[in-house]
Amino acid sequence: MVSIRWLAIGAGVASFSAGVAIAASQPSETTAVTADFQAGVVSQKQRQCDADHMKFRVKFEGTQTSADARLSGKLTVRAISVVNTQNGYGYTRAKVRVSDAATGKPKLHGLAVGVLEPDGGAEGVLTGRTVGPNSMRLVANFNLQQDEQSGALTGELGKDSQTGASQDPAILTNACKGGHGKHDGAAKGKGKDKGKGHKSRLSP
Repeated sequence: MVSIRWLAIGAGVASFSAGVAIAASQPSETTAVTADFQAGVVSQKQRQCDADHMKFRVKFEGTQTSADARLSGKLTVRAISVVNTQNGYGYTRAKVRVSDAATGKPKLHGLAVGVLEPDGGAEGVLTGRTVGPNSMRLVANFNLQQDEQSGALTGELGKDSQTGASQDPAILTNACKGGHGKHDGAAKGKGKDKGKGHKSRLSP
């Protein structure tokens, strides 16, 4: 028997059961899913926010695979990230889209929010919806690793295969709030002046 850990006991469970019976005419689904993804850097811009922080805007493209066809297809990620250049920690927000590889029609739209780690990893949560008449809400934990040289991403949804001391990190930050700082014109993954030498990272 499955344990329902998030529900009240006694009278609360009885009320919940009655509610399910009333709504039984509406078809519904709650299913565990997993997916794997990989994506390369298509374009990048970056600027230095202050003495210790860089802000990146990066577009990634690649593929996502899953046993659930609703999550499989061409992957496009538009990310904004803020990184502390002294300790390597930061945060990212990204718009995520999965589309049919053959037709280009969208299959999933989502928003990812995560914490960046000094080793190039990131962990966070992706929320979104599938596209179509039977639209489904997606809520998924994710983790990923970014290649130090190319900036390419490799990661997974709904599972955690990684190991290490920096799993499930958390940060406090007030960096890059006001939009001030010198802009380092950067395109196609290469910065200039103060931005030169910093690897591309995910975004908020």
